[in-house]
Amino acid sequence: MRIDETEDERTDGDDIPITGDELVETYPRYREEGDGYVLELPGRAAATVPNEDVLRPELSGPLENALYAHQADALAALERNENVCVATSTSSGKTRVYALQIARNYLEARARDADATAYVCYPTKALSRDQERELNDFFDRLGLDISVRVYDGDTEPGETRRQIREEADVIISNFAGVNTYLHDHDRWARFFAACDLIVIDESHTYTGVHGMHVAWIVRRLKRVLDYYDSDPQFVLTSATIGNPGEHSSALIDEPVSVVDEDGSPTGPRDLVLWNPPPQARDGGGNAADVSAEADDIEADEPEADESEDAILERVPATVEAPKLLSHLTYHDAQTLLFTPSRKLAELSVKRASKHRHDRRRYYTNPDRGSAIEPYHAGHSRRNRHGTEHQLKTGVLDGVASTNALELGINVGEMDATVQLGYPGQRQSFWQQIGRAGRGTKRALSVLVADHRTLDQYVVQNPDYLLENDVEDAVVDVDNEAVFARHLRCAADELALGERDVGAFAERERLERAVEMWRRAGQLTGYLETGVSYVGPPRPQGSISLYATSGEEYEVELADGVDGGHDPEMEPLAEERVLRDFHEGAVRLHQGQQYEVCEVDHGSPRPTVRLRPTDVDYYTRTRTDVTILDAVSEESRDVGEFTLHFGQGRVLVYHGTYDKVAVHGGEKKEQGIPTENPPLSIETQLCWLEVPDRVETALVEKYRNFSVPEMDGDLAETAHLGYAGGLHAAEHATIGVAPLELMVDKRDLGGLATLSIDSHLEQEATADADVAAGGGAPQNVAAAEATVREIASDLERDPSSGWFIYDGIDGGLGFARAIYENFEAVAARARDLITDCDCGRVDGCPACVMDDQCGNDNQPLHRDAAVDVLDQLLGNEDPGALEAHLPENEHGGDRRPPLFYS
Repeated sequence: MRIDETEDERTDGDDIPITGDELVETYPRYREEGDGYVLELPGRAAATVPNEDVLRPELSGPLENALYAHQADALAALERNENVCVATSTSSGKTRVYALQIARNYLEARARDADATAYVCYPTKALSRDQERELNDFFDRLGLDISVRVYDGDTEPGETRRQIREEADVIISNFAGVNTYLHDHDRWARFFAACDLIVIDESHTYTGVHGMHVAWIVRRLKRVLDYYDSDPQFVLTSATIGNPGEHSSALIDEPVSVVDEDGSPTGPRDLVLWNPPPQARDGGGNAADVSAEADDIEADEPEADESEDAILERVPATVEAPKLLSHLTYHDAQTLLFTPSRKLAELSVKRASKHRHDRRRYYTNPDRGSAIEPYHAGHSRRNRHGTEHQLKTGVLDGVASTNALELGINVGEMDATVQLGYPGQRQSFWQQIGRAGRGTKRALSVLVADHRTLDQYVVQNPDYLLENDVEDAVVDVDNEAVFARHLRCAADELALGERDVGAFAERERLERAVEMWRRAGQLTGYLETGVSYVGPPRPQGSISLYATSGEEYEVELADGVDGGHDPEMEPLAEERVLRDFHEGAVRLHQGQQYEVCEVDHGSPRPTVRLRPTDVDYYTRTRTDVTILDAVSEESRDVGEFTLHFGQGRVLVYHGTYDKVAVHGGEKKEQGIPTENPPLSIETQLCWLEVPDRVETALVEKYRNFSVPEMDGDLAETAHLGYAGGLHAAEHATIGVAPLELMVDKRDLGGLATLSIDSHLEQEATADADVAAGGGAPQNVAAAEATVREIASDLERDPSSGWFIYDGIDGGLGFARAIYENFEAVAARARDLITDCDCGRVDGCPACVMDDQCGNDNQPLHRDAAVDVLDQLLGNEDPGALEAHLPENEHGGDRRPPLFYS
């Protein structure tokens, strides 16, 4: 029996310190009409089920509140021996599902004088400690002697760990720990033999590379549990995602029943979509905030530069969001600001304080609501716990956090959330804003839009946030590099044999990986008789859950620096070192700036050495990319266009960096060399070839386009406008991919080119050293020379078009998803460009500009991009271009020898 509460039975919760409308009205010197949009989202009544309908009396009696309908549905499915994924909103009581299942298993095992254990995996250590307290308190209230302990890298070695393994009923850990502990599974024999439940909490977080690793760790764990005759059920808890069943099944390699009808109540919410005010950017790249800070709030606002050289942009969200954090806490709203990086979490606290003091005429008591701290995983456990406690008890007025607080850590009931930019996916958006206004309490949430394509799309199309279709989470177990590393670990844990054929992987894949490791001297034997590991001890230590290569750099203080400044940072993946921790880089960590003074790439123990510094800038790296040796594995026609999917080698050059002012974002110095080696990855990619007829017509149509400040081979040719169209279309298709598909833009890269063929594998060099993966060009100039040489040897005119690739070695399955859904992505890209009202031929950050562009967003041509996409999608008759085709066959224009972006 289900009971639906009416709205009258719920608390209105209208005592929020400041509403969305009041925020717009009270924010100093704000704003232009249309830049702030307030949505009022209604609350939802609870749907409950009497406890006695689901639970035995020993459990139903002590519970104070009735079960929500989704909790009852999940427990019923578990009673039927099904695996379950509970995919409901933030704070909907998902923990209660597996807590009650643990209690049921415990009571059943006690009745037969046996043990029942549960392995609970959380994505973060902070969440583990928080839930340890919650679960122990819950079992105490039920009157059950169930011992819950955390076992992770922070657990004291020796006797404490032994005691937990031998006595705990529930062990909480994380997958980095599980990966390591499987090596010593014999020490866990008591726990594993009695294990009848595995919990994967916040399972939606396991996507991309991280998801790949977790999927293989789960498969290794199941091998070991089978060895101890255990066949546990799985409970997965997830935010609302588009494919909870498919994603869960991919993680655990078993069928999963999904419970996603949310029975929990929610309070009303004011959702403010906040577009920062305009600023003018002159030709030199210097920005002036139209709402520039001033002591006198009655002063006239400076006007935007309306000269021809001015590019109308908006104040960055990185500047605007901290101001809103400061304003909300001043008005007594305890606020959580979500930032996309640790650096921005630290910077935001400084910027919030600066805003308060720069506006003293408005904030007459600058100390009011000023207790604001940063929070991220780079802080020590003690510091994080202290921040959590102060937030929960009201000591802190606000926190600037990474997504570390997006998950279920209990920090009490917040009044408001602010998001520094759209987090990229709707499930993450709703997860973050759900941290404010728990239960039926009214809440305020503010999304501060950045320049980026996704942000501007969302604030201009607010209905997108309210659509029912949520992005899918992606787990692709086809990456061979990741599979091979976990196969080696599996052989170390238990010898591989015939029982693993089909259960762990298909025979051909197993045999291929075993043979590779056998030749490397790390495996011995055959599947028929058993394959054992004979390599260096503990191969599990080589697994990095956030990279495919396993190469990590230690972080140390430079010689002579006082040890008291030790940042105590986790090891860094090679990709992040090359991008963010090159020599000369300035990074902010726990409120302290550090300069990278040395990077040791070549030693057996790669190292980054830092020293503390105090400067008024931070650094941002520029990136150049090229592609070599692409091989088409599949292709299909889209009208006259040809679309390919395949493999290739992407060379990434983080070759120069800029010094950017901490306050205001002005570039103080640009193009400083990093001396970094290239990053070479073998990955999956798709590419589109534009038909010759379309290219010829568009070259002619836009032959008069020019970019005065541009030089090089392309600048003086008729191809400039068309090349700008390809470049803009490439930016737009990557930019909108997360709106349509299960991808993360940060894991994608692209390259537009007038010579697709120059980036394909060449028969004459297929066996050469370059094609074999060695001898990568060491800088951008050398890479360009390689492409030029290939172009000069081509026997036919090359095709033009653009590539999209997975930015991770071995691939993630994202390029394939785009290949299979290219028309839908292209349609979104076309609409994005045409709907943008910037009025500029070269677009703006809201449509086709990209701040990560290696060509500094030159050239770009919106109209040419729309023409290409219209021809691709069949929006225009092919004859529409006839008028632009030259009378002579080739049009008389020489194709530039090189252009790619």
